[in-house]
Amino acid sequence: MLTVLNIEKNSSKNFMQKIKSLFRPYEISAAVKKQNKISVLYIKYRLNRGKINYKKIYDYAIGAPKTVLCSGELELENTPFRRFESIEYACVMMQNAVCDILKRADVSPDSLKIAYYDPMADHPLFAEKLSEFTSQLMVITNMPGFYEKESERFSDSIGVSLIVSDSPERLSDCDILISPERIETKLPLSEKTIVFTSARPSVSLKGTVLYEYFPEFPYKYQRLRPENIDGFYFLSALYTLCGVKELGKLIPSACCDGQILYTAERLVQRIRICSGGKAIGFSDKETIDEPVSM
Repeated sequence: MLTVLNIEKNSSKNFMQKIKSLFRPYEISAAVKKQNKISVLYIKYRLNRGKINYKKIYDYAIGAPKTVLCSGELELENTPFRRFESIEYACVMMQNAVCDILKRADVSPDSLKIAYYDPMADHPLFAEKLSEFTSQLMVITNMPGFYEKESERFSDSIGVSLIVSDSPERLSDCDILISPERIETKLPLSEKTIVFTSARPSVSLKGTVLYEYFPEFPYKYQRLRPENIDGFYFLSALYTLCGVKELGKLIPSACCDGQILYTAERLVQRIRICSGGKAIGFSDKETIDEPVSM
């Protein structure tokens, strides 16, 4: 089961509403919806006056998870609840987006410089997948010994070796950088680098830094989709908390850097240009940016 907590504040009150709020400082309701073996508890709390009564909300959530889907602006410290946060699903969607875009770009493996940033060697399987798209995959890691052994294994199994280094300085001329985890260290990238990662970096980076992904929301879960909750956030909870692993097969049609939306088609064109290839109807002087409402 998932728990969705929606708190609304009644900020525009007329005289009668102010009188009413003296007797009813909040209004609360709860409902459960079920679909495809998934149950979702929706708790709606309308604050008319004073502070949020989390004890009363807890009474409505007895028997339900206390890890809740809610607005990122809601402060839950010192309450019985905590906000659901995870980049697990974003990491899966990032991998799907990267593989889809590189397959569609269909450029020579010798023409594209791809770097993989995995400081703690937590994601070696995706490094092996990336070896299909470049003959010079560079892995930057704090665990070079581990990846050197992986390089030997890759060489024996698929005939491709890795370039392994613990020096981020070697990223300066890469065309594409892929980081499964949030980037928390300043990296020496160029403006032309396309970065795919699973969360907004905590440091400023050069290049096009993509960390939001937009798969199509499956129709079979539309009935469960909460109001005022981001669709991707809800899919992430279904995947992570409810084990709906079929959602891991979705392929994003667009990626975002927090401000600009980049369709998969335009990223394919840009990668072809990075590799020295040609993309029909597109030049390196043409804009690839599409504004998006955030």
